[in-house]
Amino acid sequence: MNVVRKFCTVPHSYVSRNLYRKFRFSAVNYDSTAASQPQVQEEKYDFEDLNVIERTERRKAKIEPFMKNIFVSVFDRELLAYPEIINKEENENLEQRLTAIDSVFSDSKKTADDKRNILKSTKMYAAPVSWTRNGLSANNTESLMYLDAIAQDFQLAQELSDHWVGLQALQNGLTHDQYSMIIDDLISGDNTIALAIKERVAERITQSDFRTEAEMDGQGIWHISGEKICNHNDGYILVLCAIEASRLMAFLVHPRAQGVTTKGPFVNFMKTPATPLDQIPESALAQILGVSRLHAATLCRSRLKAAVHAVVEYTRPRVFVGKPLAELSTIRSTIGEALLDIYASESAEFFTAGLLDGYVEPDAELEMAMCRNFMANHGLRSMMKLLAIPELDKEEECKKLLNDMRHLALRGESLDSVNMFISLNGIHHAGKMMSQEVKQMRNPLMNPTFIIKKVIANRHQEKDNPKLTLYLAEHLHPSLKPPSEQLEYCVLRMRFACETLMARHGVKVNTAYTELNRLAEAATEILAMTSVLARASRSYCIGLRNAEMEMKLAACFVEKTRDHVKKLIREIDDGEYLNLDHFTVQFGRKVLDTNTLLVEKPIARTFW
Repeated sequence: MNVVRKFCTVPHSYVSRNLYRKFRFSAVNYDSTAASQPQVQEEKYDFEDLNVIERTERRKAKIEPFMKNIFVSVFDRELLAYPEIINKEENENLEQRLTAIDSVFSDSKKTADDKRNILKSTKMYAAPVSWTRNGLSANNTESLMYLDAIAQDFQLAQELSDHWVGLQALQNGLTHDQYSMIIDDLISGDNTIALAIKERVAERITQSDFRTEAEMDGQGIWHISGEKICNHNDGYILVLCAIEASRLMAFLVHPRAQGVTTKGPFVNFMKTPATPLDQIPESALAQILGVSRLHAATLCRSRLKAAVHAVVEYTRPRVFVGKPLAELSTIRSTIGEALLDIYASESAEFFTAGLLDGYVEPDAELEMAMCRNFMANHGLRSMMKLLAIPELDKEEECKKLLNDMRHLALRGESLDSVNMFISLNGIHHAGKMMSQEVKQMRNPLMNPTFIIKKVIANRHQEKDNPKLTLYLAEHLHPSLKPPSEQLEYCVLRMRFACETLMARHGVKVNTAYTELNRLAEAATEILAMTSVLARASRSYCIGLRNAEMEMKLAACFVEKTRDHVKKLIREIDDGEYLNLDHFTVQFGRKVLDTNTLLVEKPIARTFW
């Protein structure tokens, strides 16, 4: 026993000292014993990649494009679970920054410098930049939350939106060394990135008349020439140019570069040296630039919310014929319709952001374009109705709100041009899946058996009463079964509409502009209906405040929208003579040919 005590007992005060000496001696003698010890290769970690993985590791596997599949009546029911992207810790940090931003932006006494300073202190100019570069690594969901708070200052919100999109493009398009050289200047807030994508003539970057070009000189330096639309051009400018006649590439123009002249919203480039973003393919660049449409939807919604607040402040203290003005049913109805549009647009925006943030390599270009067009279209109508209430007493404020909304809705691209982008992409996706059927439908005499089967299969569609086989109600709260069936009806009618268009026009379907416009509008409404139902179901199931009101909003919106989609698809099925497109097109053609209104005055006579 004494022997055991002698060998095993160590004085307590010397334990830590002895351990430290052993580790120290081992470290000193490591080099001398390296030859006799097994070699252990030291792992080197790229902390930039670790931060990217930490932000994306919660993403689910890649899924089929959601809205493209709607064109063939394929619906991913799993997406009816409204996306939840941000965890508890991220949400707490988000709320802290939003509180700090809102406290400054909601105070009318704060100056423009105060607003820029709070954006700098909360790292808003570095929001999409990774943590290792002193950014926030913000995803699309967080960016929409920040933009919603900053949108109280319309000009500053536009500037920040372009800056974020530009940062994403630079991160993917520049080499590591090029990006490292300029990123510190970009996140400081002193210089921002402006987007120069659209031209005076070309509304879509894929048009053949895209005239801004870039050429490389003999020393390997790129020079760009052309004219672009640009809202603010006192910092860096991201310019989209044509190279080699058919390819497109983005270029970064540095501040105070030579050959840059401005005239109002237009910027001219004359042999201006620029840095090419040649590390990013065109498809990925289009996806990044498409985020600006999602931001435009958020900014439009913020203007509509501001209009609602202006009308409420005007209405509540006033009296009309001895009764409070707020009790007039017409005013209440106008505000209620605006609330429906705001709720639907917000649901669609964050639903789309959830697709971008929640899945690997999402194909969501159509969804972003639809968000922009939905709010631009509905927002303009609601804004006109709202501002008719306080128009005379608040004329200047009403003009500013309406001009902001018009600027966003028509900035560089019209509703029709974006609708063409939506419908052509959707019909192209449908054509790849239905090409064999369409060939047989366009040659019925050679395929009589197929035609007979098709007539029998489409008998319910011809009666405008498709069988509801998607069972969407199983993925929503039970009380939403009626609106879910209305959504299901709209989805099942989309494939029939695409079949009708392709069978009628064949390869020339891309020139059926009026019918394609209706198809795009119907698909846009379906995205809003899906987002509204998914959001309301989630709110009611987890017990959010006023969740029962959200259920009513969702039911009302789907009921109203279903009739609109039904009308659009019926007009596609009827064709140009029954829906009167043929005649309206002819009327417009004659006006354009003669440059007159054709008709005489209502009191004109042929005799006296």
